[in-house]
Amino acid sequence: MKVIALLALPTTALAVFQGSQLEGASLFQGSQLEAASLLSSKDAMNGCIADAEAFLTKPETKHRAIERAMDHCALSKKVDDKNFVCPHYRELLNGAFRREPTDRRFTANAFCTVAETFLAQLSSAAKIPNMGKGEGFKFKVSKDCKPIVTASMEPQKKLPSATAPDFWYALCMNQDCAHFLPSRTRWCTENHQPTHSATVCEAMRTYAHDEVQVLGSKELDADQVCGMYQEFVDDSNVNIEAYMHVVHGVKHKVVPVPEDPKRALESAKMKHDAKKHGLRDAAGQPVKSAAAPIKLAVVGFAGLSLWFA
Repeated sequence: MKVIALLALPTTALAVFQGSQLEGASLFQGSQLEAASLLSSKDAMNGCIADAEAFLTKPETKHRAIERAMDHCALSKKVDDKNFVCPHYRELLNGAFRREPTDRRFTANAFCTVAETFLAQLSSAAKIPNMGKGEGFKFKVSKDCKPIVTASMEPQKKLPSATAPDFWYALCMNQDCAHFLPSRTRWCTENHQPTHSATVCEAMRTYAHDEVQVLGSKELDADQVCGMYQEFVDDSNVNIEAYMHVVHGVKHKVVPVPEDPKRALESAKMKHDAKKHGLRDAAGQPVKSAAAPIKLAVVGFAGLSLWFA
């Protein structure tokens, strides 16, 4: 077991972020095969584009593209009345496009490049070193998590909930020597390829931020901090499974099903929103007529006929 102390979290997180971009390309190539084990990366991309072309007939901003994707999901015959998977599908898209510019317009190809890349990277959510064991929904937080978190919080015994997002980001990025240059890692005995992308750490921070909004202002012990990671991994797996079901038609197994009244209400709302968006987008289109112009004859006082086209 290796205990890693984190000092000055905000400064550490900033330094990590500056170095995290170095691993992007190679990490995507490795994790792309893991993101959807049932599909090759080429098949996954082609399948996504085929799905996206149904709702992205022209380039759209990220907000409108996600909206159209959700409307397509809500009304898609592929998911029938089981469109309770759609909100989880939207969660994955929100994460994928969070850092994309608001004014950029996405074609079906560009949309899928962003979505499938994020899917591949998020599949490594359970691979933060020393934090847990198991794949997919069999993942469990390891016994090493609590002592690592406890040591990282020293000299404090508990962590203010407001600092949990940055704490988890720094902890995620600093495992097993992480970003440090060789001149600063003489103490490090680990030597392996990166286990996860910086995207996982950003997603973990976002999830922790959402959790804090629910928890409110309180202090968290090590067990609660580790539990937050367990919930993040479970949530990521649900979102990945929902995406694979909606986009690639892979049968889902564990996406939670709401109770019938709630499910019916949410389903109706999604379908209502989709139809409302369709009416909105079709509004304001000029009526075009192929009929020839009609000429009107006006007889003047002097018997002259004035023709107007």
